[in-house]
Amino acid sequence: MRTPASPAPATVLVLDDEPSLRTLLGFIVQRMGAIPVEAPDAATARQLAAKHTFACALLDKNMPGESGLEFLKWLRAAQPGCNAIVVTAYGNMDAAVEALRLGAFDFLLKPFEVDTLEHRIKLALEQWHMRQERERMQAMLVQADRLASLGVLAAGVVHEVNTPLAYILSNLDWLDEELPSLSKALERQSGGESRELTALAGRLQAVASTLRDIREGAERVRHIARDVKAFARDSDDESVLVDLREVLDAALKMALVHIRYRARVVRDYQETPLVLANEARLAQVFLNLVVNAAQALPEDGREHEIRVRLWTSPTGEACAEVTDTGMGISPEHMAHLFEPFFTTKPSGEGTGLGLFICKSIVESFDGSISVESRPGKGSTFRLSLPPHVRDSRTASPPQQLTAVAS
Repeated sequence: MRTPASPAPATVLVLDDEPSLRTLLGFIVQRMGAIPVEAPDAATARQLAAKHTFACALLDKNMPGESGLEFLKWLRAAQPGCNAIVVTAYGNMDAAVEALRLGAFDFLLKPFEVDTLEHRIKLALEQWHMRQERERMQAMLVQADRLASLGVLAAGVVHEVNTPLAYILSNLDWLDEELPSLSKALERQSGGESRELTALAGRLQAVASTLRDIREGAERVRHIARDVKAFARDSDDESVLVDLREVLDAALKMALVHIRYRARVVRDYQETPLVLANEARLAQVFLNLVVNAAQALPEDGREHEIRVRLWTSPTGEACAEVTDTGMGISPEHMAHLFEPFFTTKPSGEGTGLGLFICKSIVESFDGSISVESRPGKGSTFRLSLPPHVRDSRTASPPQQLTAVAS
């Protein structure tokens, strides 16, 4: 999985016509870990606002030309998310009320204590960061809801595809039976004497070969539709006996479009016990891990691989691994991988919920998931699930579980 870089420092506009004070304010902002962008007048500040998004603005109220309050009114329209602090030596209650009415975050009189200014800037930046995080989470929730809707849509599309697909396969079965007998009948009738009938028999054989290709394609569509239906269906979290090999193979098929031109897949399957889980939910886990592995691979011309492994642990647990040869994960990000909304993917490409959901699903089946990674060497995601052990001394399990296991 791609991991997010540390948040970029906030940018703060410093608008003051006094060069010495402007330099001092810029130094204070920089000391607080933000990036100061200085402007001597409102016209320059407007030009800078076209290039930067400001988290906070320190505005001198009284300046030659356009005043700080006039600029504040414009700034609130141009960048409504910016928290503006009006700083002035000529202030009174009416001026403070007017600044707040125009949308100022705070109002501060000169001369000021540096600690007081830093505290006001800190509050303004904290509120801006919280607002940004809230908007990001809302956007991701919308994206998650859209993905859920796509799952419902996919299930409906598969249902609609299956009906005409059944007609196609049924007719292909009939043609498979009829063409060979028709071809033999023509050969018997020609007796090797009629060139036209012999040529027609040869053409029928070519048609039969083409129909076999068509049948192979139709069968592939049927398998894809079956796998999509398994992933998209609402299974009410029903748990049955699951073979991890089958679920992992289905996930690899679903992820083929992501893997095909990025890496080769290496399977290392050993015997594993059946586990009591929800097949569709486990498929979702494996699909997410495999797609993440594919997306972690750089397009550097090297031959990369995704290795999937199944085995039984010494304690009898069913274990699975998905390993890639990608860029790896930075050590400082390892502790946050399974947190919700944690991602570095560009907007619209990821919700940051994938690994969080994977962890929740695996733990709901009394399992565990972990990760090992070395920057520049790749990552390994490992999950383990308890085996479903039947004790002969206990009552027979429900009939449904017996059917699935058989």
